[in-house]
Amino acid sequence: MKFTFFLASALLFCSCQTGGKEDLPPENKPALTESQADIDSVKHLIEGSFQEIWSDLDTARIRAYHTDDFILLEQGLVWNNDSVSRYLLDEQVRMEEGQYQRLNRFDYVKSVQRQNTIWVAYKNYGTWVKGSDTLGTVQWLESAIAIRENNGWKIQQLHSTRMGQ
Repeated sequence: MKFTFFLASALLFCSCQTGGKEDLPPENKPALTESQADIDSVKHLIEGSFQEIWSDLDTARIRAYHTDDFILLEQGLVWNNDSVSRYLLDEQVRMEEGQYQRLNRFDYVKSVQRQNTIWVAYKNYGTWVKGSDTLGTVQWLESAIAIRENNGWKIQQLHSTRMGQ
């Protein structure tokens, strides 16, 4: 009898605890899909930046993807938008002479959103090809920090470590 009373009380308590959440009007329900949409936007931002900046070598697109105070930490070096731009200009010459291109692929490890900041960890696979020949591949373990600005998400920081080298 005591057990039945305890069980009934516990069930009543649990149903009262969860019942209120389901009765919330739509505007007060947590927007789980909004958070996932933001994370997906940042993943697309990362992929787009690697395509347009690091593969297409388009220096004009740096400001579209990076914040003004952007930094890249890679193999003990600290880069900013200006040093990225200088590297791209040099790489344009090498790429035109060698007639090769860079392809990118990403495997995402973890993503976390805290208000207007998203942190993403991923593996980045770079492959350099000339026609149908693969010239080389490099793998990095990377993380990106993106912040929401007035006109959308931008990358504020990248951190990159080469794997297997």
